[in-house]
Amino acid sequence: MTRRLTLADHADLDVFYDADSPRYRGAGEHVLKLVTKERFIRYYRNCPSIGFEFDGKPIGGIIYDGKGAHIAVLPEYHARWALLLRPALQWLFSIKSEMLVEVEVENAACIEFMKRNGWPALGTTDGWITYRMTQHPRRHGPRAGS
Repeated sequence: MTRRLTLADHADLDVFYDADSPRYRGAGEHVLKLVTKERFIRYYRNCPSIGFEFDGKPIGGIIYDGKGAHIAVLPEYHARWALLLRPALQWLFSIKSEMLVEVEVENAACIEFMKRNGWPALGTTDGWITYRMTQHPRRHGPRAGS
């Protein structure tokens, strides 16, 4: 049986919350009482999004909230969704060519992802690193003599 990764027209917000909520748990159970699944869905339901699917099953996606992008993937698919990255970023940058993204300082996988794609860190505040994502990132520093 061939396994297929595909993009869906919209992120399944129920699954997105399940993929994203472990970061809220790290902040304490009181945060989960504030950021309930119902509030999360109500807040993001009208935002542009794109979903990730594996064999037709929602596994995560990207939401653009008008300020920045939020990416979440169920843990069991973290190393498997890379084939969707290019078309997902094309979708994202069709909405806005440059955006700021905040990454938690302890999210080593996401920090490595940002570095690998050449997106610069702009600064750190209250446990979050702000990155500038652009469609055509600079992957190398300035050339000698420039």
